[in-house]
Amino acid sequence: MAGGFKQALFGAAILFAAIATPSGHAHASSLMTACKVDVASLCNGVKEGRGRISACLFAHGNKISGACKPELTKVTRSGTFQRMVPADLNSLKGTARDSKFREICAKDIRSHCAGVGPTDRLLACLYAWSGRIGKPCHAEAKAILSGRR
Repeated sequence: MAGGFKQALFGAAILFAAIATPSGHAHASSLMTACKVDVASLCNGVKEGRGRISACLFAHGNKISGACKPELTKVTRSGTFQRMVPADLNSLKGTARDSKFREICAKDIRSHCAGVGPTDRLLACLYAWSGRIGKPCHAEAKAILSGRR
Protein backbone atom coordinates (compact mmCIF):
# COMPACT_ATOMS: atom_id res chain seq x y z
CA MET A 1 0.00 0.00 0.00
CA ALA A 2 1.24 3.47 -0.77
CA GLY A 3 2.55 5.31 2.28
CA GLY A 4 0.45 8.39 1.54
CA PHE A 5 -2.68 6.29 1.27
CA LYS A 6 -2.01 4.63 4.62
CA GLN A 7 -1.38 7.96 6.32
CA ALA A 8 -4.47 9.51 4.80
CA LEU A 9 -6.59 6.42 5.51
CA PHE A 10 -9.11 8.13 7.63
CA GLY A 11 -7.71 11.59 7.14
CA ALA A 12 -8.69 13.94 9.88
CA ALA A 13 -11.82 11.92 10.55
CA ILE A 14 -10.30 9.49 12.99
CA LEU A 15 -6.82 10.81 13.58
CA PHE A 16 -6.82 11.04 17.31
CA ALA A 17 -5.45 14.54 17.15
CA ALA A 18 -5.94 15.12 20.84
CA ILE A 19 -2.49 13.65 21.22
CA ALA A 20 -1.04 16.09 18.71
CA THR A 21 -2.07 19.20 20.65
CA PRO A 22 0.50 21.07 22.75
CA SER A 23 -0.73 19.34 25.90
CA GLY A 24 -1.20 16.18 23.88
CA HIS A 25 2.37 15.01 24.36
CA ALA A 26 1.75 14.91 28.10
CA HIS A 27 -1.49 12.98 27.44
CA ALA A 28 0.40 10.53 25.22
CA SER A 29 3.12 10.01 27.81
CA SER A 30 0.63 9.56 30.64
CA LEU A 31 -1.49 7.26 28.51
CA MET A 32 1.48 5.08 27.56
CA THR A 33 2.61 4.87 31.19
CA ALA A 34 -0.81 4.14 32.69
CA CYS A 35 -1.82 1.79 29.90
CA LYS A 36 1.43 -0.12 29.45
CA VAL A 37 -0.13 -3.49 30.38
CA ASP A 38 -3.24 -2.82 28.28
CA VAL A 39 -1.15 -1.86 25.26
CA ALA A 40 0.87 -5.06 25.62
CA SER A 41 -2.20 -7.28 25.91
CA LEU A 42 -4.74 -5.55 23.64
CA CYS A 43 -2.63 -3.63 21.15
CA ASN A 44 0.46 -5.78 20.73
CA GLY A 45 1.70 -5.16 17.20
CA VAL A 46 -0.04 -1.82 16.68
CA LYS A 47 2.48 0.67 15.30
CA GLU A 48 2.96 3.71 17.55
CA GLY A 49 2.27 7.18 16.22
CA ARG A 50 -0.61 9.14 14.68
CA GLY A 51 -2.91 8.15 17.54
CA ARG A 52 -3.00 4.45 16.66
CA ILE A 53 -2.40 3.26 20.24
CA SER A 54 -5.15 5.55 21.54
CA ALA A 55 -7.44 4.27 18.79
CA CYS A 56 -6.71 0.69 19.77
CA LEU A 57 -7.36 1.34 23.45
CA PHE A 58 -10.59 3.18 22.62
CA ALA A 59 -11.67 0.25 20.45
CA HIS A 60 -11.17 -2.14 23.36
CA GLY A 61 -12.58 0.26 25.95
CA ASN A 62 -14.64 -2.43 27.68
CA LYS A 63 -11.49 -4.46 28.36
CA ILE A 64 -9.05 -1.83 29.62
CA SER A 65 -7.78 -1.74 33.17
CA GLY A 66 -8.82 0.67 35.88
CA ALA A 67 -5.38 2.27 35.76
CA CYS A 68 -5.74 3.00 32.04
CA LYS A 69 -9.33 4.26 31.98
CA PRO A 70 -8.74 7.77 33.41
CA GLU A 71 -5.93 8.50 30.95
CA LEU A 72 -7.92 7.21 27.99
CA THR A 73 -10.92 9.23 29.16
CA LYS A 74 -8.80 12.41 29.04
CA VAL A 75 -8.12 11.74 25.37
CA THR A 76 -11.64 10.68 24.41
CA ARG A 77 -13.33 13.60 26.19
CA SER A 78 -11.34 16.19 24.31
CA GLY A 79 -13.25 18.31 21.85
CA THR A 80 -10.83 17.31 19.12
CA PHE A 81 -11.45 13.61 19.69
CA GLN A 82 -15.21 14.08 19.73
CA ARG A 83 -15.07 15.96 16.42
CA MET A 84 -12.89 13.23 14.93
CA VAL A 85 -15.07 10.36 16.16
CA PRO A 86 -18.64 11.60 15.75
CA ALA A 87 -21.10 10.12 18.22
CA ASP A 88 -23.59 9.50 15.42
CA LEU A 89 -21.42 6.74 13.93
CA ASN A 90 -23.27 4.28 16.14
CA SER A 91 -26.54 5.30 14.50
CA LEU A 92 -25.37 3.19 11.56
CA LYS A 93 -26.03 0.03 13.59
CA GLY A 94 -28.45 -2.24 11.77
CA THR A 95 -28.43 -0.16 8.58
CA ALA A 96 -27.54 -1.37 5.11
CA ARG A 97 -24.44 0.86 5.26
CA ASP A 98 -23.25 -0.83 8.45
CA SER A 99 -23.89 -4.28 6.97
CA LYS A 100 -21.94 -3.37 3.84
CA PHE A 101 -19.06 -2.03 5.94
CA ARG A 102 -18.96 -5.16 8.11
CA GLU A 103 -19.12 -7.42 5.04
CA ILE A 104 -16.33 -5.63 3.19
CA CYS A 105 -14.16 -5.48 6.31
CA ALA A 106 -15.07 -8.93 7.68
CA LYS A 107 -11.61 -10.45 7.17
CA ASP A 108 -9.85 -7.45 8.72
CA ILE A 109 -12.32 -7.34 11.61
CA ARG A 110 -11.77 -11.06 12.32
CA SER A 111 -8.00 -10.66 12.09
CA HIS A 112 -7.54 -7.54 14.16
CA CYS A 113 -10.78 -6.44 15.80
CA ALA A 114 -12.62 -9.57 16.96
CA GLY A 115 -14.90 -8.74 19.86
CA VAL A 116 -15.09 -5.03 19.04
CA GLY A 117 -18.73 -4.19 18.46
CA PRO A 118 -20.01 -0.65 17.97
CA THR A 119 -19.18 0.98 14.65
CA ASP A 120 -17.18 3.85 16.17
CA ARG A 121 -14.96 1.37 18.00
CA LEU A 122 -14.59 -0.85 14.93
CA LEU A 123 -13.45 2.13 12.87
CA ALA A 124 -10.99 3.08 15.62
CA CYS A 125 -9.69 -0.49 15.72
CA LEU A 126 -9.25 -0.61 11.96
CA TYR A 127 -7.43 2.72 12.11
CA ALA A 128 -5.10 1.30 14.76
CA TRP A 129 -4.25 -1.53 12.36
CA SER A 130 -4.35 0.69 9.27
CA GLY A 131 -1.04 -0.59 7.94
CA ARG A 132 -2.37 -4.14 7.86
CA ILE A 133 -5.91 -3.93 6.51
CA GLY A 134 -6.98 -4.43 2.91
CA LYS A 135 -7.65 -1.68 0.39
CA PRO A 136 -11.38 -2.46 0.10
CA CYS A 137 -11.79 -2.05 3.86
CA HIS A 138 -9.71 1.15 3.80
CA ALA A 139 -11.97 2.57 1.11
CA GLU A 140 -15.22 1.62 2.86
CA ALA A 141 -14.11 2.99 6.23
CA LYS A 142 -12.98 6.21 4.60
CA ALA A 143 -16.31 6.51 2.77
CA ILE A 144 -18.26 6.09 5.99
CA LEU A 145 -16.22 8.71 7.77
CA SER A 146 -16.29 11.21 4.93
CA GLY A 147 -20.07 10.77 4.75
CA ARG A 148 -20.34 11.73 8.43
CA ARG A 149 -18.95 15.20 7.75
